[in-house]
Amino acid sequence: MTTLSNITLSEFEALAHTAKIPSETRLTVIIEDDKAAYELVKRQKALEAMKKLRGSGTGHLLESLLQKRQMDKLQ
Repeated sequence: MTTLSNITLSEFEALAHTAKIPSETRLTVIIEDDKAAYELVKRQKALEAMKKLRGSGTGHLLESLLQKRQMDKLQ
């Protein structure tokens, strides 16, 4: 197993664009900024909840949640 540590996001993006990595490759990401990690987990949970709502007959609620999530991303 190859290990990279202490690389920036821009370095990772460059690696991801140039390296030929199989799509099944699993990655482990450690975020050192606790607040950023908390926000990431919070966003992921919200997206999972919205996916569960899709197709449940609550279309208007889902659309407003998606719009709210989009506005939060822009801030």
